[in-house]
Amino acid sequence: MTTEAKNKPRVALGEWPTPLQEAKQLSALLGGRLLVKREDLSGLGAGGNKARKLEFHLGQALAEGATHLITTGAVQSNHAHLTAAAARKLGLQAHLVLTGSSDASPRSGNLLLDHILEAEITFVEPPEGQSAQAYVTEQMREIARRIAEAGGKAFIIPEGGTDLLGTLGYIEALRELGGQLELRLGSASRVLVAVAAGTCGTFAGLLAGAKLSAFPFVIDVLGVSISGKTELKIKRTVRLVNEALQASGSLLEVSDDQVWIEDRFIGEGYASKTEAGAEAIRLTAQNEGIFLDPVYTGKAMAALLHLGRTGELDDYDAVVFLHTGGLPLLFHYA
Repeated sequence: MTTEAKNKPRVALGEWPTPLQEAKQLSALLGGRLLVKREDLSGLGAGGNKARKLEFHLGQALAEGATHLITTGAVQSNHAHLTAAAARKLGLQAHLVLTGSSDASPRSGNLLLDHILEAEITFVEPPEGQSAQAYVTEQMREIARRIAEAGGKAFIIPEGGTDLLGTLGYIEALRELGGQLELRLGSASRVLVAVAAGTCGTFAGLLAGAKLSAFPFVIDVLGVSISGKTELKIKRTVRLVNEALQASGSLLEVSDDQVWIEDRFIGEGYASKTEAGAEAIRLTAQNEGIFLDPVYTGKAMAALLHLGRTGELDDYDAVVFLHTGGLPLLFHYA
């Protein structure tokens, strides 16, 4: 555990370590050894990577005496659902600020789970020409003010849980994964870890963890973009990684050219289905009995399969697909 992680309050929300499973039939399609790190089996709510991040966020929230958690995301946000589940687990109330229209949002997928958890929900549609992030942030602050006036105390968690606290969760995950790989790989010299990159917090944590850890093999990290502009994702990732490295007492730094983002599988944008993603969902289910989703993991696996088929992964002794969860999304898009 990093010094920074040791110094931060943390609560137990998930079941660690998550399994690392061989994917023998998908390996044949990929053209090399593929393992799947099952973060979708993390044990909180419907599962997923956000549980690791939230352990640090909720540790801080409880240390500050919070009674409410406030966070934001799209209507079908995995992070929002997991935040609501974590709040219930710890006896807190969650208030979700979801970007989209309530009229156009059927109770399916993650939104159905949010309602079952009885999270308070505010739907917002940022005015045209105004920064969506700034508008949503102000909405969350206003809700926090109202909670304070009623005698409560709110703790605000950023979209995706993407900040220094969230990054710490995936520094620890990389260390966990590295230990599992040491037992599996023997004489391997180079490993690739691939993960979907949305707000980039998980991706940044893995990169920082790879920088801070010492294993008998090199670990490279690939982020498969599922939305947005690549240049902005790279800048955000570099900032998050360097903040985490500095907070951990390391003198190491990363630069833009050290961040590998694959952006050819986004499709029309965030939450858009793609043919390649649909194929990846079918192939993963039919070959391994593992389900992916159309927004995040389906696109990430599509990229990985393409890179394997085109020989771009030939230099790696093994590839790890980090399964970030998102199963409820599959039912929303059915």
